This record gives sequence, C-alpha cells and structure tokens, in this order.
Amino acid sequence: MELRINKSNGMAVCFIVGVLLALLFGCSAEEKHAGSTEKQEPYAMVEGERLYLHYCAICHGENGDGSGRYYGSGMQASPADFTQESFFRERSDNRLYTAISEGSASVGKSNLCPPWGRTLHKEEIEFLIGYIKSFVQQEADEAEDDRGL
Repeated sequence: MELRINKSNGMAVCFIVGVLLALLFGCSAEEKHAGSTEKQEPYAMVEGERLYLHYCAICHGENGDGSGRYYGSGMQASPADFTQESFFRERSDNRLYTAISEGSASVGKSNLCPPWGRTLHKEEIEFLIGYIKSFVQQEADEAEDDRGL
C-alpha cells in the first residue's frame, strides 16, 4: 500500500503528526510547573481582579481603600473601604451580592454605585466578592511585613 501525500491532504497529515508528537513528547501543566516556585492564582481571583479594576477601582481605588479617582473631590458619599476587616464583619456575602447586583441603594447606601446585575453574571459577582475580601488579607500581610514577622 502506497501513501501519497498531496496538497489537499498534506495539511491534515501535518496536523495529525503534530498532535501525535504533542501527545508522545508533551507534558502536562503540572509537570511544566512542578519545579516552579511561582504561585499560580486561581482563575476566580484573576478574573475577580480584572472585573474589579474595570468596574470598581475608579471609585473604590485600585487598593480597595476607597480612594478612587472619582471621590477625591469631596463628594458627599464616600465609597467603601475594603481594607477594613470591620467592613466585612458587618456584611454578609449575600448583602455584598445584593449591593453589587442591585446597586448600593438597595442596601440603604448612596445611589452612586450602580446596579451591575444586568452587566455581570452571578459567577462574576461572586468572583468580585472573593477579590474584594482579599484586600483585608493583603492589609494584614503588609502589617506583618512592617512588624518584621
């Protein structure tokens, strides 16, 4: 049996050979990063950060401390400071979800934070909640570093 490769089937043969070589000599993602000391962040945190920087940081600040560009002019309402542990002690995840989804007015705050529920999916709002809660841990880590712990 003679195998003839012509222009019409050449691309298919190259693709199949490439896949076979990748399967034979490739390695898994775990093997690629096995010796790496670089910590891989979970997708939820990476996506939460992306969403936060796009939708929230302009008011709440890139570091979550409420010092965003829109609130440097002394407006009446000031955005929440996500670096304070007390902020989360007083608010459940359900309340945070409602505030993000339906706007801050829905939880008795100012009407300056818009409802994002029609813009963001449920999972994206959950990613945001996880990300904004990480500001408290970042603040604690920085305080430990400052004390030399």
